[in-house]
Amino acid sequence: MAIAKTNAHRKIGILGGSFNPAHSGHREISIAALERLGLDAVWWLVTPGNPLKDSNVYAPYEERLKMARAVSDHPDIVVSDFEKRHGLTYTVDTLEALQADNSNCVFVWLMGADGLENFHKWKDWKKIAALAPMAVFARPGYQDGALSGPAAKELAAFRLNADQAESLTSNDAPAWIYFPDTNNPISSTELRNRKILHSTTTDQSSDLTAPHGALAYFLDLHPDLGDFHADAIEGLSKKQKCISPKYFYDERGSKIFNGITEVREYYPTRTERQIFLENAQDITDAIGSGASIFEYGSGSSEKIEWLVKGLKDPMAYVAMDISRDHLIESASVMAEQLPIPVAAICADFHAPISFPEGILPQPEHWLGYFPGSTIGNMLPETAVGFLRRASDTLGENARFLIGVDLVKDKSVLEAAYDDDQGITAKFNLNLLVRMQRELGARIDLDHFEHYAFYNEQLSRIEMHLRATQPTEIVIDDHVFSFAKDETLHTENSHKFTLEKFSQLVNQTPWHVEKSWTDPKGWFAACLLSNR
Repeated sequence: MAIAKTNAHRKIGILGGSFNPAHSGHREISIAALERLGLDAVWWLVTPGNPLKDSNVYAPYEERLKMARAVSDHPDIVVSDFEKRHGLTYTVDTLEALQADNSNCVFVWLMGADGLENFHKWKDWKKIAALAPMAVFARPGYQDGALSGPAAKELAAFRLNADQAESLTSNDAPAWIYFPDTNNPISSTELRNRKILHSTTTDQSSDLTAPHGALAYFLDLHPDLGDFHADAIEGLSKKQKCISPKYFYDERGSKIFNGITEVREYYPTRTERQIFLENAQDITDAIGSGASIFEYGSGSSEKIEWLVKGLKDPMAYVAMDISRDHLIESASVMAEQLPIPVAAICADFHAPISFPEGILPQPEHWLGYFPGSTIGNMLPETAVGFLRRASDTLGENARFLIGVDLVKDKSVLEAAYDDDQGITAKFNLNLLVRMQRELGARIDLDHFEHYAFYNEQLSRIEMHLRATQPTEIVIDDHVFSFAKDETLHTENSHKFTLEKFSQLVNQTPWHVEKSWTDPKGWFAACLLSNR
């Protein structure tokens, strides 16, 4: 399969294997490949198992993955669980999957001379050779067998000289090159037999995967997505029936919410955008130069582009979201559009997070970015905990730019959460639709209506689903009865004065450094500092 190569393609070396254990030979081959082939990165694909090897000799997979991350110790070497995540065993399938997922990359298969000697035993080895160019590195005792073996003989016409190394990635496969001067004697087999001990210390023990498309990295912290069934039963069993608003956002709910942001009555999105754009220079000047941006809740390129373009010497952008598929999709789009490296972390707002080291450029300081007034959906004590963890994540001298919805006339607030088109009502009622679809719940949807009101005592909009007549929700053998006008509480949206927000922030390592508001005083962009 010939790949059209352009200057826009990233050149990636692939070193696959059991890494049982990883050792300096793997690292030396990778560094040689980076230098001689002019690669942008080398990805180590740690396979769950090699069909040609005895599975009984494998260390546990997570142990091998951690060891590989500790040994690699290079910003351009990325350790990946790609094969395990995709359920792949054979190299031919892995290469096809990599090419399908990463159309902007040119891949080179890297292997030692011992691999070439046995290459003819690999499944569909000729197809592998036709999928990607190959670079083969000498190993003591294997040169003669490798170069005289069936695969080398079959592919002899496609071999390049070692001095043509930099042109390998521009050649259509099959094409291969042999480096005779990389005779690292270490082997994983020998290490296992000698029982040499290695430190398994690594800065990042979570699932750091090789770049996904244009992303510098994708880190999956496997956030707890909740148990909809258990949480629904627990919430419906309470005196004030309730359910977490995180269950709003199935695919249908997310699409409905996008419609809410466009309705006439819903001011937060457009008002915040106005504040950011009209005060862009002042905001970015206050943030300072050399910042890397970490966005809580992956947004769109439109939401982040003004910030990246306005900052002086921005270093990188990292998107975070709980929805893995949405995150990869949105962050990948931004990676193609933004002029700085882009990475992604799949995590929950409330999880402790640390950034993988040595992959992105080192910033002078981090900037947290949390637009949309999502902090208002948290209870005050939850918001305090979130801000404290964010301080730990972003580190010393960080800034944090947060959107904050302000207290205003009750009629404006209630209209924003109960629009004339009924889109917010549709969004709220979708929770019941989701219960029917996913939990098999028996619900008469006509017996419920959307109900939103401003609770002045607690300074918050409350959203409920209110029974219009006596009814019930049945899940399995659990029957939850509703009297007329009884409600299921679905969401809060707290509103602040600037003074109240400062009081909240002052319970954390942050303080409010500066704020910007719209002419009506409906919304604020607040810049926090932990200096």
